[in-house]
Amino acid sequence: MHNLPSVTSTNCVRHILNLILSLSLVLAVTKEETLQQCHLDDFHYEYTECDINGGRWRVPVPKEPGMCIASSSPGAPVRGKDCNFACNPGEYLDIQGDQECHHCPPGTYSLGGGIRFDEWDELPSGFAVKTEHVTPSSWGSKIQHKENCSRSEWTPRGSYIMSVPGQCPSNLLFSAKLIMAGTLSFEYQYTDPESIFHFVVQNDQCQAVDSDETEKWPEITNEGRWSTIKVNLKTGMNVLQWRTIGALSELIHSSVSPVLIRKIEITGVAYTSECTKCPNGTYSGEGSSFCLLCPADQFSVHGANKCESCKSWEYAEPGSAQCTARPPCTEFDYYEYQKPCNGNGKTQMSFNWIEPRICYENASGSVVLPSDGPLVGCPPCNPGMHKVNASHCDFCETDHYADSDGMCHVCPALTSPNYNIDYKYWNVLPNNVSTHCISAGVDICTNTAGWLPSGDHIKTSFGLGDHNTFLVLLLKIAGFRGSVGTVDGKPIALSTVTFDMELKCKTPCQLLFLSDANGRNAVLQSWEKTSARKSYSHEIFTNESLTLTWAFQPDDFGFGSPEDSEQMLKMQNVAKIFNIKVTNVISGGATMCQSCPEGKTEDGCIPCPDGQYVDPKSQRCESCPLGTVLPRSNAWGKEACKPCGHGLHPVGGRSCRSDCHFTDDMGRVYDFTELDKVRFVSGSRLFTGSGTQYYHGFNISLCNHGTQPLPTCVNNVTSQLVEQEIIPREKMLNQPGFLSSMVCRSTLVPQSDPDKPLVSTQPVSLGTHLTKIVTNISLHGLYGDEGFPFEDTERDIHFYYESGSPTSACPNGRTSIISLRCDPSQSDSGSIQLPPKCSDGTCDGCTFHFLWLTVKACPTCRKEDYDVVRGECVNGEQIIHFFPPDGCLHLPEETVAQIIQKCTVLPYAVVIAIPVSVGVALILILLLIYCWSRNKKLEYKYMKLVETAGGQDGEMPAADTCGMEDDEEDVHFAEAGVSSSFLSKIREKFYSKRIKDDDNPFMAVKMSEKMSLT
Repeated sequence: MHNLPSVTSTNCVRHILNLILSLSLVLAVTKEETLQQCHLDDFHYEYTECDINGGRWRVPVPKEPGMCIASSSPGAPVRGKDCNFACNPGEYLDIQGDQECHHCPPGTYSLGGGIRFDEWDELPSGFAVKTEHVTPSSWGSKIQHKENCSRSEWTPRGSYIMSVPGQCPSNLLFSAKLIMAGTLSFEYQYTDPESIFHFVVQNDQCQAVDSDETEKWPEITNEGRWSTIKVNLKTGMNVLQWRTIGALSELIHSSVSPVLIRKIEITGVAYTSECTKCPNGTYSGEGSSFCLLCPADQFSVHGANKCESCKSWEYAEPGSAQCTARPPCTEFDYYEYQKPCNGNGKTQMSFNWIEPRICYENASGSVVLPSDGPLVGCPPCNPGMHKVNASHCDFCETDHYADSDGMCHVCPALTSPNYNIDYKYWNVLPNNVSTHCISAGVDICTNTAGWLPSGDHIKTSFGLGDHNTFLVLLLKIAGFRGSVGTVDGKPIALSTVTFDMELKCKTPCQLLFLSDANGRNAVLQSWEKTSARKSYSHEIFTNESLTLTWAFQPDDFGFGSPEDSEQMLKMQNVAKIFNIKVTNVISGGATMCQSCPEGKTEDGCIPCPDGQYVDPKSQRCESCPLGTVLPRSNAWGKEACKPCGHGLHPVGGRSCRSDCHFTDDMGRVYDFTELDKVRFVSGSRLFTGSGTQYYHGFNISLCNHGTQPLPTCVNNVTSQLVEQEIIPREKMLNQPGFLSSMVCRSTLVPQSDPDKPLVSTQPVSLGTHLTKIVTNISLHGLYGDEGFPFEDTERDIHFYYESGSPTSACPNGRTSIISLRCDPSQSDSGSIQLPPKCSDGTCDGCTFHFLWLTVKACPTCRKEDYDVVRGECVNGEQIIHFFPPDGCLHLPEETVAQIIQKCTVLPYAVVIAIPVSVGVALILILLLIYCWSRNKKLEYKYMKLVETAGGQDGEMPAADTCGMEDDEEDVHFAEAGVSSSFLSKIREKFYSKRIKDDDNPFMAVKMSEKMSLT
C-alpha cells in the first residue's frame, strides 16, 4: 500500500509521454503535407573537411534546413579542389558553379586566400590585447617608475593601432587557423631604439614555432616612414603576437615614440568563395586585391566602384563616406608668411588659404583673407652673405669674406676665412634649409604644412586636417674643419650649434631637436611645454657632414580629446626658431679672416701641430704648458690647452690617457695592465607577468690602453638577426655595432630557444671617457647608500668616467665609478660586484658604481716597507732576513733575498758602550785631578794664615796683610760703613762688575786687630 502512489505516478508520466509522442507525429504529418518540394535553388554547395590525402568533396547543403522536402537528390557529391588550392589576389573561387577562379566585380576586392586588417576604428574581431605588469625587483631605490599601464596598451586609432612602450609590456594577439602554408605581412613604424618591439608566432599551446621565420625583431624606421615585415606561416593554428616593452626608456629620454601598425595581411586562411565589398570612403575596379581611398572632396559608400564629388559648399577629407558642409572660414584656415624681396629690395607680409581648403568664404560669419601688408625694406643679408641682386643673398666665393655692408672681399695673404652658418633673418629659406610634413598614419598633409619664413623667425604652420603629423625643418651641413680628437678622454668639440626657440602648447605638443651625427637620427633634446624664448647649444664632435632636424608634433598621437574645442586649441600650438648659428663649417659665410701661422691650403689654414696653440701676440704656434694637451687645431690662446685629470698623462700632446699604471701620493705603485680587458657584468633579472625575462648587461674597459678597440654595446634588433652567428653571452656586447664607449649598457632579452643569440637593444653610454684616477678619498655616503662595506674605502682606487650626453633624468649626463679594492684572496683578475641595494648598478639612474675586488689593486711593496730581522752572529757572519708586510704585492724574491754580512761576537750595543764608557772615565779622571789641584792650593793658603796668626785663639794676626805668595799682589779696600756686615761685603764683592781676578773666589780684606775669625 505504501508503493501505490509511486505506481500511480509512473503510469501518469507514461501516459503523458505517449500523448506528446502522438501529438508530435500528428504535427509532423501535418507539416510534411504543408511543405513544398525542394528545388535546386534551395541548395548551395559547400566543401567537406579535408581528408588525410589533402582532398575534399563538394556537397549540396540546404540553404534553410527544414523549409522544404527533398524529393530527389540535387546531385551526387563531386570531387572538389584540393585543400592547398587558392585563387590569385583579386579573384574568387566559384564553388557554386564551375569551381574555377573568376575576377572580383567592381567595388569589391579579394586576397585570393587570405584576410586583411586595415581599419582600426575599433579592435577587429579575433584580436586581443594583454598588458602585463613587471614583477618588482631590486631597481635603484631612488628611481621612480610610472605605474600607468593604460598608455602602453595597444589602442585602435582609426587608420592604425598603436602602443607607447613603457614599463608595462603590451601584447597584441591574433589566432589564425591556416588550411595550408601561408604568409603574414604587416606594416609598422618603430622609431625609438630605446624601446623593444618584438613579433613572434606560437602554436595553440603558446609555444614558439620551431622556425627561423617566426620570430622577428623589427628594424628601426625613420619618423613617419613605414616598413613591412613578411614571415611564412605553417598549416594549422598560428598564434600571432606583437609585443612592446619600454624597460627603462623613460630614464634615457623624457618622451617615448609609439609603435604603429596600420595593415596586417594573412594568406592561407581559406579559399575565397566571394569577394569582399570595399568599405566606405574607398572604391575599386574589376579584379582588385585592395580598395583605393577616395581623394579629398570626394566620397563613396560601401561597395562603390567609384567616388562621387562633393558640392561646391561641401568638403570631404580623403577616405570619407560622406560630404560635410564647409564651415565658415576662421583665422586657422589661412597662414601668414614673408614674401621674398622684389627687384626694388622691398618685401611684405602676405596671407594665403591653407590648401586643400575646407572652409567656405561665403558662409555667414566667415572671415575674409587679410590683405597684404605694406611694402618695407628687405632685411640685410645674414652674416657672411652678400646680395646677389636686390632680392637674393648668397655666400661669398671661396677665400672671401663679407663685411657689414654685405660686400665680399678677398682674404689677405696667409689668412683664411672663418666660415660659419649664421641665420638671423628669415625672408626666404636658405639653400641648405628645407621643410616638409610627415604623416604618421594614412592621412595626407596639407600643402602648406611645415615651417614658414616670418621675418625675424621661422614658425610652424598646419591645417585643421593635419592629424598625427611631424612638421620637419632640415639644415644640411657639408662638414666641419679640424681633426677629431680627445682632451682628458673627452671628444673635442669641433663646432657648436646654437639656436633660439619658443614653444606654445595649448594642448599636448612637442618639439624635437635631432642629429644624424652617429649615422641615424637621434633625439638630442625635446620640449613638451610652453616655453618663452630661450637659447640652446649643442657641441658637435665629428668633422663629417650631417643633418640637423627640428621636428614639431602639434598633437599627442590622438591621446588628446577629439572634441572641437580641443581641436581649436590645437591650432594655436606653434613652434618658432629665431636664429641658428653653426660654427667652424667648411662651407658657409665668413665675416673675418684669421691668420695662418703654418700656412694655408685650399681647405683653409694649416693647423698647428698637436700640443700647440696660436699665440695672439706673436701670431705663431707655441707649445702648450707642461701637462696640458691640445689636438691639431688653430685654437688661439694658451687657455685652449687643457690639463689632464689626476692619474692621467699627455700622449703626444693630443690626448690624456692612462697606461694602466698608477702611483699614489705616498709613492705606492699599482699595475692594472692585466685588468685592461673588456669585462662583462650582468645586472639583476626582470620578469614580466607572463614570465618574459630581460636584464641589463654592462661592458667595461678599465683603461683602454694600447690598440684595442673600445667596448661596443650593440643594437641587434633587426630582421636579419637569425642570419647572424650564434654569439656567446659574454661576447654579445663586444661585437661591432651601434655604440662604443668605455662603459656602456644594453638591455638583453633571452630568446625562447637557448641556441639562438641574445637580443641586445637599448645601448646606452655610461662613460665615454676616463676623467681621473684618485685614491685616499672618502666615499662613505655613496658606499652606505648602495650597501657596500665602507670600512677603509680610502684605500680603494677610483676610476671616474663621464658621458657628456644629458638626459631629462640626468641633466649633467651619466657618471660611472669603478672602485678597485685590494683583495689578496682573489685569483686572476678578480670579480666585479654591483651595489647590493641597487643591483642594476645605480641607485639614482645617473651614477653607476662597480666594486672590483682584485689582487691587482694591492700596491707594490717597497723595500723599506719590509720588516728586517738579523740572524745570530756565527763565526763573524750573520744572515739578514726580509719579511713582507700585509696589504701590498711582494717584490721579486731576488730583490729582497736574504743577505750575509760581517759581524762581531760582542753584541752591537756592547761594542758601542765600551768606547763611550772609556771616554766618560777619562773625563771623570781629568776632572778629579783638576779638583785635587785646586784644593791643594787652598789648603796651602789656609795653612799659611794659621802659621802667621798671633794672640788669643780666634783672633786674627795684627799684620794687615795675609800670607801671600811671591807672585800675588796686595789688595786694599776702602773701609766699609759702620752698618756693613761681613756677609754684605762678601756679596757686594762677588757680584761686582769690577772684579779683576775671576779665578780667585776669595777676597782679601784688611782686618782690625779685634776682629774675630769666627
